[in-house]
Amino acid sequence: MSKKIIFSLGLVAISICSYAQSAAYKSTMQGLIIKMGAAQTAESFLPVQNGFERIASAETKEWLPKYYSAYSAIMQAMLLTDKSLVDGILDKADESLNQAMLINSNDELMVLQALSKSTRIGVDPMSRGMKFGIESAKLLEQAKKINPENPRIYFLQAQSAFYTPEAFGGGKAKAKELFSTSIQKYDSFKTSNDLMPNWGAAQAKEMLEKCK
Repeated sequence: MSKKIIFSLGLVAISICSYAQSAAYKSTMQGLIIKMGAAQTAESFLPVQNGFERIASAETKEWLPKYYSAYSAIMQAMLLTDKSLVDGILDKADESLNQAMLINSNDELMVLQALSKSTRIGVDPMSRGMKFGIESAKLLEQAKKINPENPRIYFLQAQSAFYTPEAFGGGKAKAKELFSTSIQKYDSFKTSNDLMPNWGAAQAKEMLEKCK
């Protein structure tokens, strides 16, 4: 058998192996994303987070497993009644996001970083509101410079305005405008593939109704 034929067969074998790994990765990710969408409690987000962490350990060049691991952790933190546990969980989320940023620095990761910051406010709004509110707002502005069409940017800005008194630049009127903008962006938003982040549209519509 000639060296050319051997080399060609080797390329085919590598191609088949890569395709199998890619197909398995996509299938596993899709299954976990579905489970994540169905999670309703802090406890139900934990196994999903662990699943994404396992994928992230195996697929070290992919940023999305780290993204979804962080998202699942942030959702846990939001749903916890014991606020003393929040910072520890968000520290893990931030670590995953920092690692993901080294792979692919993008607007979606910045949006999650902003969400993590704003989630820390809930531990003690009086002492944390200004510090983490400012940090979150800066991250959203950075994300907007990268991709002004990302609807999640406006959704999080609207949420911030909704829970901020008018005297401090927030209020329902401002939130209503931002929620409306986010919904318009959601209506025209298209992901590059079905593994990409696509959350927030339903929540934006619910919050818009509260503004009315």
